Amino acid sequence: MIRTEAVQLTTVNGLAFKQKLKDGGAGITVITPDDKAVFTINKRDGSYTPYGPVNVEIFNAKAIDEAFELTKSLPFRRLGAITKVYPDIHCDEGSVDLEVEDDKAEIDVVASSEYKEFIAQYTDKNGKFSYQLMNKGLMQFAARSSIVGKKLADKEDADAIVRYIVKSKAADLARNRGMADDMLTAFIDTFDSMDTRSAFKEFKTYLRGRMSRKKR
Repeated sequence: MIRTEAVQLTTVNGLAFKQKLKDGGAGITVITPDDKAVFTINKRDGSYTPYGPVNVEIFNAKAIDEAFELTKSLPFRRLGAITKVYPDIHCDEGSVDLEVEDDKAEIDVVASSEYKEFIAQYTDKNGKFSYQLMNKGLMQFAARSSIVGKKLADKEDADAIVRYIVKSKAADLARNRGMADDMLTAFIDTFDSMDTRSAFKEFKTYLRGRMSRKKR
């Protein structure tokens, strides 16, 4: 089972959280005392569509818009049990523990020490994960690396350099020897799926800028 951090909604009596789906995409799960609905997030335009049956009387557009907005900056997380007190006549008890079916991918990036350390390292003062902080941190890490300098001089592909730096930084933060190639691919895809744009877009722009300067 996945027990996940959630945000409280005001448009409906329920909670919402972001989770990784088996097909590799990002999903938003909304739970009320009576029902549950899951929506997929379109990476290209940020829109959402139902992922299975949805009771539109409970999960109307206004409620899902709020869920999407509140979970937008949240990472995928697996934490302790969430207890929510529902002042609702449909609840037999005063609180419920939210437990949802495990929809994790075959490679469980979210449970890895590398993912947890990345999230901790690049969470801002408001407690939200920041792509800006992450890209800045990777730029600084790359600027100090003589190996990256050589890769740029050899005109290696920017995506390949991103993989090298992400793997190196994750190993540094998690204090291990680094991820296997399939884990690294899943790791990068997970961060990409958390936003509608490439998670490492600013870092790639920085690398290409350094590469173009070396050509002069």
